[in-house]
Amino acid sequence: MKNEIVNKHDAVFKEVFSQKRIAKDFIENNIPKEALDIIDTNSMELIKDTFINKELQGSFSDLIYEVKINNRDAYICFLLEHKSYRDKLTIFQLNKYILEAWTAVIQKENREELPIILPIVVYHGEKEWSIKTDLRDMIPEFYELPEYFKDRIPVFGYDLINIGKSGRIDFKKFNKLTALMLTAFRDAFEKDLKTVLREFLLAVEEAEKEEGEEAIRYYVEIYIRYIENIHRDLTEEDIEGEIEKLGGKGAVTMSILQKREEKGKQEGKREGKREGKQEGIKEIAKNLLKEGIEIAFVAKTTGLSKSEVEKLKEEI
Repeated sequence: MKNEIVNKHDAVFKEVFSQKRIAKDFIENNIPKEALDIIDTNSMELIKDTFINKELQGSFSDLIYEVKINNRDAYICFLLEHKSYRDKLTIFQLNKYILEAWTAVIQKENREELPIILPIVVYHGEKEWSIKTDLRDMIPEFYELPEYFKDRIPVFGYDLINIGKSGRIDFKKFNKLTALMLTAFRDAFEKDLKTVLREFLLAVEEAEKEEGEEAIRYYVEIYIRYIENIHRDLTEEDIEGEIEKLGGKGAVTMSILQKREEKGKQEGKREGKREGKQEGIKEIAKNLLKEGIEIAFVAKTTGLSKSEVEKLKEEI
C-alpha cells in the first residue's frame, strides 16, 4: 500500500515538474537572487537521466534539468522526498546522490571537470521538517574551527522546499498555474475532503485569471485524478456539491465532470468510471514518455505493464 501511494505521488510529481514553465517558476521563486543572477533558467532542458541508484529508490525520485550556470553546463535536480518521517540520514543520502551523479558524468563524458549539481528537495509531508539541511550545522562549533579543519571536513547542503501543511511557503509568489498544482501536493494528506475540494476549486478559479481554457483543463484533469487516487472515498458528487456551494465557481471542473458522466453513460456507469481513470493513467504515461522518461520507471509509477507502456510509446 505504501509503495502504491508513493508511485501515485511520483507520477504526478513527474507530470507537473516536467513542465518547464512550472519548474522554472518554482526555481525563480525559491533560489536566492545572488544564485539566480548566474543561472540561465531560459536554458533549462529536461533530460531523461536519473542519478537514483537502488539504495536511494526508497527515499527519493528525481527529475533533472540541464542548465547553464555561469555559462557552464550544470544540473538542477528536483527530488521528491518519499519517507513519511524525517530521517536524519537524508543529508548523507543526498551526498551519495551527488557523488553518484558526478561519477556518472565523469564516466559517461570522460571528463575531469565537475559540473555544479543543485539538489532541491521537495517535501510535502504532514510533519515539520526539523532536521539539518547543511552538514556544517551538524558539527559543533564548525564555524569557529581553524581553516585547516574547515578545508578537510566535507561541506554539503541542500535546499528544502516544504510545500506540505507544515510548510510556510507563500503560494502567492508563484504564477497561478504553479500555485494550483502545489495546492494539490500541499493537501495530499488533508483528511477533511471539504477543505481539499474548496482549496482546489478556489485555486482553479485563480488560475483561470491567467491561463487559457486548454491549459486549465489539462491541469485540472491531473489534479482531479490525483485527489481521487489519494482520497479513495471521494466521489464526483462530492466535487459537484462543493461547486454548488461556491456560487457558480468551478465551471471548468464541472464541465470535465459532465464529460466524464456522459462517457460513463455510454459504456455503463461503473465501467465508464474505471475506463476514464485508466485512460487518465495512460495519458500520464504518454506525457512521461514524451519527456524521455524510461519505460521501466513509467511502468512502475503508473501501474501499467511494461508491454502496455511500450505499446503507448509506439503510438506517440
